Amino acid sequence: MGKRGPRPVVFVCVGIDPNKPSDPVSKQITAASQNEAASLFLEMTKIKAKNIHGPYRPKRAQIMENTRNMKFGDISRKAIYNDWEVTAFFLKEPENQAYLIFHSRVDGQKQPQPKGTILVPISDLRFP
Repeated sequence: MGKRGPRPVVFVCVGIDPNKPSDPVSKQITAASQNEAASLFLEMTKIKAKNIHGPYRPKRAQIMENTRNMKFGDISRKAIYNDWEVTAFFLKEPENQAYLIFHSRVDGQKQPQPKGTILVPISDLRFP
């Protein structure tokens, strides 16, 4: 399950170093307000912030559900799965499973192809 609660508020502070005026300094700072972000930037870099962008709430990193190992076998066959013509690549690991690549609908309907890694039991496939 994911984390509960609000995401952190982030500000991007940009300042110019007087010793290197051609090289701006920027930092992403987690703070409750712009004033707090400006003071944290000053403490961290000893440079006063010229621009402060934000607030932003960065997206949480998502963990892929399907993170198991796959080992492909030597067999691939054309098949039908849920009214889709597919190429099924049989897997050695996990056993009795197939990795699918979707081609077109059997019934000619206009639907987007399923996205992501699709592993199904070989028993769910129909072979023409």
